[in-house]
Amino acid sequence: MSVDPATGDVCVTDERGVSFHVVDGHGITLFTSSITAALSTPVDGCLERDGGFVFIDRGPDGERTLRKLDLRGEPLRFDVERPTPQWQPDHLIVTADGDYVSLDKFAGTLTKHDAATGRVLWHRALEGVSEQSELGRPAEAPDGRLYVPGGELHLVLVRAADGADAGSFGRPGTSPGRLAFPVGVAFGPGGEVLVLDRMRHTVLVYDHDHGFTSEFGSFGGAPGQLYHPLAIAAAPGRILVAQGYEGRVQAFGIFGTEAGE
Repeated sequence: MSVDPATGDVCVTDERGVSFHVVDGHGITLFTSSITAALSTPVDGCLERDGGFVFIDRGPDGERTLRKLDLRGEPLRFDVERPTPQWQPDHLIVTADGDYVSLDKFAGTLTKHDAATGRVLWHRALEGVSEQSELGRPAEAPDGRLYVPGGELHLVLVRAADGADAGSFGRPGTSPGRLAFPVGVAFGPGGEVLVLDRMRHTVLVYDHDHGFTSEFGSFGGAPGQLYHPLAIAAAPGRILVAQGYEGRVQAFGIFGTEAGE
């Protein structure tokens, strides 16, 4: 799940249904991809500034790569430079400058590609990461830093805009304020850092300096409750949380705005 910061439209990747869905802030479907997109195993679809899509999928050789669709959902040619022969991206974001940052969670690497040419701008290894770390989808902060949730590391890695190490935060555990299995990060309008914990079924809120301030959410299937949530994103005035169970995306108005589903 990703959000277009300009329009607030939400792009949801349905891996099982092999499709993309774009909905507006009221949950009204604006677009659903069709067979003409020629999708294989799409992951982490993102909206681009021109209305098209960029996403991870398997190419003709069976290897994962980055692909593009135009605003009608039809394939575009995009030749992507591979940073290493073994590169297998799992997560993708469009950064504020319009370029792409992908995460290969098993190799523990971040890679930035030029959106126009497909060439590699930089490629960084994340220190202290293994195949068992279960890294989650990266997120870009308003100041350009990159945040990578480290599931089995029980913390969040922070990297500079060029991928350089900028520290980490979080304490392991299952009590309030602790991280059991962080899978996603989003940012509030006041610089708050929101971390989605899949195993605690909770969103933890940190201040700009990564000090824990509060948390919300509980286990269950009722409105406002979470069941092994998978993704979090910030939309204008709201925080969106997606889960595979019941195919649900919930909107939380935790900053004095409306909530819904």
